[in-house]
Amino acid sequence: MHAGDLGQLLPLAVGSIISPLPIVAIVAILLSPRGRANGVGFAATTTAVGFAVTVIAALTTTGAGAGHSDGDDTVVLVLTSVLLVGFLVLAWLSWRSRPRAGAEPVTPSWLAAVDSLTPAKAAGLGALMAATNTKNIPIELKAGSLIGAQDLPVLTVILLSLLFAVVAAFGVLLPTALAASGSPAVSAGLVRLKTEMIRHNAVIMTVLFAILAAVEGSHLIHQLT
Repeated sequence: MHAGDLGQLLPLAVGSIISPLPIVAIVAILLSPRGRANGVGFAATTTAVGFAVTVIAALTTTGAGAGHSDGDDTVVLVLTSVLLVGFLVLAWLSWRSRPRAGAEPVTPSWLAAVDSLTPAKAAGLGALMAATNTKNIPIELKAGSLIGAQDLPVLTVILLSLLFAVVAAFGVLLPTALAASGSPAVSAGLVRLKTEMIRHNAVIMTVLFAILAAVEGSHLIHQLT
């Protein structure tokens, strides 16, 4: 491994940002009666869980804070192969779950309860969604393995993991920051965003998983040659 491999963190972070359900959740929370406080709680715990997964993966990867070894390449090679297969399967499942022609997409039932959330419950929802996100968890593990295999000081590993987690959480952090303005135009835009993300969730996820699979495929070919 070498420092140039850290360039792979950017497409991984972008892949984490584009997550329809967390974005729909934060938008619905921001439009609720306690929107600002609940939004901050949701965004904070979402980011915290992403950081925790990334930094744990980084610190437990062979080579984190130690010397380079062939085992580093093996770990990343295996994880890349698993992610490639996993993203292909998830793309197929997402495509199969799309609404048939003329059918309306099903709105998640938990959205109906958003208006009654307290800040503590909103934070809990953020932690739960982040900890069970079938797309972002593998991405965070891959990012952590890339960071951990660079033979960097522990503090640098932690800071890189935090930076990755913050960038990866832009999908929830940015709407939260925009909503703080209280602008009617921002609120109207959030409503439209929520509607479109629910309507096109399956297609968005299919395309995203396919792109992530292609990225992992290119990395796998590069590692094998």
